[in-house]
Amino acid sequence: MLLVWLVVLVPAVVRPAEHPLSADDVTLLLIGGASADRLLTLIDQRGVDFQLTPELEKKFRDQGATDSVIEALKNAGEKLASPGEPKPGERAATLEEKINAAIPSPSPSNDDPVAPTFSLQDLAGKPLNLADYKGKVVLLNFWASWCGPCRSEIPKLVELERTYGRQGFQVIGVAVDDSARSVKKFYEDYMMNYPVAMCDSRVRSLYGGLQGIPTTLLIGRDGRIHSRIGGAPRNFNWFDQSVQRLLSLPAGEGKTAVAESGAAHTAVPGSVTTAPAARTNASGAPTQPGTGTAAMPDLPDPSPDRVQQIIRAFAAKEALFKQARDNYTFHQSNKVEELDPDGNTVGMYQQDWDILYDDKGQRIEHVTYAPTDTLKGVFITQDDLETFRSIQPFVLTNEELPQYEVKYMGHAKVDEITAYVFSVRPRELKKGRLYFQGVVWVDDQDLQIVKSEGKIVPEGAHAKHGQESLFPRFTTYREQIDGKFWFPTFTMADDTLYFATGGVHLKEIIRYSEYKQLSPRCASCPLRR
Repeated sequence: MLLVWLVVLVPAVVRPAEHPLSADDVTLLLIGGASADRLLTLIDQRGVDFQLTPELEKKFRDQGATDSVIEALKNAGEKLASPGEPKPGERAATLEEKINAAIPSPSPSNDDPVAPTFSLQDLAGKPLNLADYKGKVVLLNFWASWCGPCRSEIPKLVELERTYGRQGFQVIGVAVDDSARSVKKFYEDYMMNYPVAMCDSRVRSLYGGLQGIPTTLLIGRDGRIHSRIGGAPRNFNWFDQSVQRLLSLPAGEGKTAVAESGAAHTAVPGSVTTAPAARTNASGAPTQPGTGTAAMPDLPDPSPDRVQQIIRAFAAKEALFKQARDNYTFHQSNKVEELDPDGNTVGMYQQDWDILYDDKGQRIEHVTYAPTDTLKGVFITQDDLETFRSIQPFVLTNEELPQYEVKYMGHAKVDEITAYVFSVRPRELKKGRLYFQGVVWVDDQDLQIVKSEGKIVPEGAHAKHGQESLFPRFTTYREQIDGKFWFPTFTMADDTLYFATGGVHLKEIIRYSEYKQLSPRCASCPLRR
């Protein structure tokens, strides 16, 4: 659930060049209803990581980009070009071609060092042996819970594990904290979905002394270290590309998967030793994970009539889901962190509650944890709490469907399922109401929303006394809980909100857990078994 951010008049310092806008960012801002002035400000403050092609220009104009926005995107993209100019009549290289030209050949080499094995205990006390992952692509991440760059990259590693975990890929975390207690809390708060162990002096020595953190190693199926990255990369697409390429390579005959000892490369903070990487898709459309040496076949697009049938069908399913969810109790944890330019937490809001029913069948919220709110650059209002309950997760029922404009965007793969992708935006913004604008992924078999990404509009709806109301971009994931419906289980947002007084970097994590269907003896239950 998404909250309304109201900034107090306390300037915050933010690095202006942090997180350049990607083509996907621009798409979501446009379909999210961002004004031309807001877009121009973001482009000026953050820059872009792509060059504007005719295809992208047409796409952005179709999504509502003005001439001034297009011009600003062109100018920002041209700053990425290399100083050399093409010869007369020679086609200028695209940004994608320049990036790929700078990446070494993606063939494994016997010169790559073999990853030394180790044996530790994970946070649950179970053995964690690197040798057990023989034949897999392993991302080995040395990190600490107090490290700002580590905190910023771990949600990306969680997403990598979620995307490629069933394709022979494994993330392993090794924490260098002094205390396991802080690591366990971090592990739970960030819903880390891969094994984590505490580092010891032997492992530290085996991997070159760890001159900086985070330090990340990409280990191929052949057991060799193909890349060693010191610091958090600015462009996390590099991880995706490298993992996909390594997954496509065989383990190799006659090579040892892992060795008992050996030295790794010395890490240089902020550097990237490049590994095999796949070519990027600069179209701005949803990308599909790699599935090996052969590319995933194009998924068929439904006919226009079928698209309308799908929209009506998933809206009807959403109505059934909404009714079913009202028949469940669950636990919800809401956490908001305010971060400084180095990624350190400077303020936090947290509230946990159980969603229950009283003896009369009335839905109630029982607060189980509510420490002191220490946020500095923003504060939470009662309206914010209401948006936690009613706006997020986004449920688009057939009753609400007439209020939204839903457009088909494509047929894509999400983790291990395939889904139809739709952009969603309100037809009309009514006073006093908040709406969702963004993208939803609808499972093409169950016809239910399995993922949503976007933000709440309109911004500024609750502005008072010169205060601004801005919303972070968020992503919500659903999982199939009862074999029939897809329930929200995790929402995250990591965004810098640019107020008139400066930027405020916020990280939000919402967890939904312990779903339990009400007993059939409950007279208020709408669904009985």
